[in-house]
Amino acid sequence: MLPLTDNPINRPEDDAFHFEPYVTVLHDAVAQATPLPLTVGVFGSWGSGKSSFLRLWERRFEDDRVRTIWFNPWKYDRKVEVWAALLHTILAELENEENLGDRARRLAKAATWLSFRAGLGIATTLGTGGVIKGEAVDQMLQDISVRDSEQYRQINRFESDFAEAVLEFVGKDGRLVVFVDDLDRCTPESAMTVLESLKLFLAETQCVFVLALDLDVLAAVATNKFGEALKGAPSEVVSGMAYLDKVVQLPFFLPDVGFDTLRRAYATAIPEFADLDYFWGLLQSTLGSNPRRLKRYLNVLGMALAVARAQNGRESPPAFNLQLAILLIIRTRHRGFFHLLVAEPDTWHILTNYFERAQAEPRSSESHRAGFSTHLRGFTEDRPLETLLTYGGPQRTIPPGGHEVTAMISTLRSTAGPDTAD
Repeated sequence: MLPLTDNPINRPEDDAFHFEPYVTVLHDAVAQATPLPLTVGVFGSWGSGKSSFLRLWERRFEDDRVRTIWFNPWKYDRKVEVWAALLHTILAELENEENLGDRARRLAKAATWLSFRAGLGIATTLGTGGVIKGEAVDQMLQDISVRDSEQYRQINRFESDFAEAVLEFVGKDGRLVVFVDDLDRCTPESAMTVLESLKLFLAETQCVFVLALDLDVLAAVATNKFGEALKGAPSEVVSGMAYLDKVVQLPFFLPDVGFDTLRRAYATAIPEFADLDYFWGLLQSTLGSNPRRLKRYLNVLGMALAVARAQNGRESPPAFNLQLAILLIIRTRHRGFFHLLVAEPDTWHILTNYFERAQAEPRSSESHRAGFSTHLRGFTEDRPLETLLTYGGPQRTIPPGGHEVTAMISTLRSTAGPDTAD
């Protein structure tokens, strides 16, 4: 098997999802944007390729008069104030410039004090991006507390001083592009503070902030933040889109990756099914077109097939391979029924026969399930499960017997983890 990694791509030749034309459109639009700052939202669902899109875009700036910084907020989530970590990440880059080192360190002290006042407590080296060493933080806070006039000027004028430092860093006609990836992996509170910090501290800079996140997550964050305060207001007032208008000036929604594209990209990882249209149609109808979900599924299935070969000492029949593939979908998407199969492995065959008879004779469906246990009756109304078990109609995969189901469950346990895992 050839496992599929979840690492973002960063070379155009690896762009199996054909993002490059969209990167070009967004890159050209941002290049013309004035005045700055500008906040760009790259929106897509979990696992849709946002990080790969951003990495491809970042390469476009290699030959331009543009400086870039990459920030992963989830690395700091629950450790420090994430918005402060963003500031310190930028300042750490500025500190590397010979003529900006002292100014960056002074601004870092001011940022640390701001985060301290916001409830961070004693800052750490992690929280300051290395600009302020951990052992110096306590002394620094004491120095500020004696009302040093220079330090208080930095705190009170942080926004304008920060903008001046960035200007010197990039030059009069330059710009700093800050890629903020995986913001939707943070807690709602952390995600919100990062978004708000762009307005509070960075609103005068020559920066382009690129935020990659799931719009549905943003909507949930906004509702959680403002829903109670705006209780009774029209729903659009507290929606993610309404908040988006306040933060993001240029929204870009990642194009859907077609299932045929995913098949071509992933087929080499599962040679047993590379050319089997039935298998790929089954995946499309039951798992959809989310790249990350399909990658994970194919990796687990490939390992399960390899384990089955090792257990049997030979290649498994094609029918067995398909049955194992369907069982893994059951385990992944229909946990309740999978647990029933563990206890009553014959129910796969029984329920499939019920669905087929009910499809042929809908009026007699109640009589068909009259003898079912209470647990099994609950699955007779599960339409997605029906689609899975009867996919292909007359050419569908024959359900395995109870002994075969038990053996396949044992195989999956060695590759997909305990039956209680999500």
